[in-house]
Amino acid sequence: MKNFITKTYVFLMPILLLVSFQISGQNTLDTSCGTITTEQSLEYFKHIKSQIKVHEQNFMTLATAKSSSKREVINSIPVKAHIIRTSNGTGGFNNSDLDAAIAHMNSIYADAYMEFFLCDGINYIHDDAYYSFNKSTEGDLTETHNVNGLINIYFTNHITNNSDTSICGYTNNEARNDFIVIKNDCAKNNSTLAHEMGHFFSLMHTHGPDDIELTTERVDGSNCDTDGDGICDTPADPLLTHTTVNNFCQYTGDKTDANGDTYAPDTNNIMSYSRKGCRNQFTPQQLARIYAFYQTAKSYLACPSFNANFSADISQTCEESLTVNFTNNCSDITQWQWDIDSDGIIDYNIQNPAHTYSTGNYDVTLTASNKSKTITKTFSNFIKVGVQTDFLNEEFENIAMIGESGWTANDLSGNGYNWLLKKGETNSENTGPLLKNPENKVNTYIYAEATGVKPNDVTELISPCIYVAHQNSAIEFAYHMFGNGVGELHVDIKTDYGYIYNDVIEPLYGSQQNNQSDGFFTQDIDLSSYANQTISIRFRAVRGVNWDGDIALDNIFVKIISVPISDDPVKVYPNPIKGDVVYVKTNSFQELSTTYNISNLEGQIFASGTLSGTNQPINISLLSSGMYLLTIKNKETSITKKIIK
Repeated sequence: MKNFITKTYVFLMPILLLVSFQISGQNTLDTSCGTITTEQSLEYFKHIKSQIKVHEQNFMTLATAKSSSKREVINSIPVKAHIIRTSNGTGGFNNSDLDAAIAHMNSIYADAYMEFFLCDGINYIHDDAYYSFNKSTEGDLTETHNVNGLINIYFTNHITNNSDTSICGYTNNEARNDFIVIKNDCAKNNSTLAHEMGHFFSLMHTHGPDDIELTTERVDGSNCDTDGDGICDTPADPLLTHTTVNNFCQYTGDKTDANGDTYAPDTNNIMSYSRKGCRNQFTPQQLARIYAFYQTAKSYLACPSFNANFSADISQTCEESLTVNFTNNCSDITQWQWDIDSDGIIDYNIQNPAHTYSTGNYDVTLTASNKSKTITKTFSNFIKVGVQTDFLNEEFENIAMIGESGWTANDLSGNGYNWLLKKGETNSENTGPLLKNPENKVNTYIYAEATGVKPNDVTELISPCIYVAHQNSAIEFAYHMFGNGVGELHVDIKTDYGYIYNDVIEPLYGSQQNNQSDGFFTQDIDLSSYANQTISIRFRAVRGVNWDGDIALDNIFVKIISVPISDDPVKVYPNPIKGDVVYVKTNSFQELSTTYNISNLEGQIFASGTLSGTNQPINISLLSSGMYLLTIKNKETSITKKIIK
């Protein structure tokens, strides 16, 4: 009788992987793994593949350029252990076995620059209903006991799926639930917990996403990056079982691929279905994938009572230097080691250091210790310093991940709403562009993925620093907003005084294109008021009511214009004012008999005079710092502008 496989699809936030669960048995398969990868999983992975690849490259650089003069940075990953016992308190996973399982897992994951530690002790659950665990009761268990921001591992005596078939365990990452359920006897095996943790950090089985059909990966490796597990240093795997791996961990099968080549799988790979006692290693590229997925999608993991998280009073500037004050508020730490630029050298040993950076982008690593343990965490591209002197011209073609070239993307709601790089269509039907830009080129653009997040969630995309060298400048961007669930797009301008200019153009609400096949529209923003200033452009996407609301941007560049965009008769620049001179440009005012006065907000006048031309300087050297009102008058009209010095 055949075993039928049912799949429960789990939809994650855009910074998490989609994982689904096998809920039937595998009589011929030896691992009893309940985790499989669905088509949705593969599609989501494409969302973050460019970011993953960059971190994989960084990992390979670390692995091949180890220097005795620099310490290895091991990221500490917090685990919450939930040991399930009978209702009368008997049974349950032994504490010494738990320590041994974590220690062994750490010996394997150290090569991925990761280690796991127990956060805030063990949670003991006394309940017969969970001691013999059925997946149908998963929600009740995790809703009651999960701890946010940790990897929750539930150890239980027995696990069955919805078909009442015994399995060893499975992984679930839905909406940052972040848990693994594992059978006690399986957890004692040295490879099983490491196997499920591999799934947690995005690894597929070496035979690929299908547990029934023969892999399409070729033995010669010609399609290794697209078929099988998508990793090229794991040999093509024809789905190992007890019957094809002997007691000496040798492959005894004779299956061949589409080219007629006989498979030669790795029977020692932890992510295979080989005999459990044979599985003892990850390949270098698997380790790189684990590291990269953590850096891209799981770096939020932190123990609330003992962590290496920190805050900074400022992390980004358009100036050529920046002094940052760091703060670590964890009360259980007695020693701090700050690698302020992640070069492997400890720069400070105090709790709250201050550091001045020069132009560049910087990672920051903190190692925190007390008498019993030490943890480390690296924040990638945390500090951004510097001015972009050339005009901005961003097509997103040469960016492998957000964070490069001065761009910053932030999920302001904490639910995974973020900007993603994409080529071609987005992964949601009936929303997002079918083509890339006004020229109908299928190249790379950036978009806010609406699937899997909540209405009114907000994500921001911040440009590099832009020096507005010409008074007749404008910024142009292309946008695509199609779908029944499209929310809002806002554009703000940041100066040295912060985001004092929100919604510099009328916000865009709802679907803008009439058809999904319509090209991108373009919009101009007048920058004449920011001449001789350094600014940043911020795009704020607000998620609409439904998943079919992807918002895309492309071709963002600064241009010189001959005709002002705005019909505002008076322009004041720069504003805020850095020096002692402010310029007033009058478009439709009479050139003669135009006067001005500068007052505070209470009406007290500090300066006054006459403007004799259309673009005149006003000396404000006698004014102290603050906000003022600049009033321009002629015979017919009076206009007042707020200015900041």
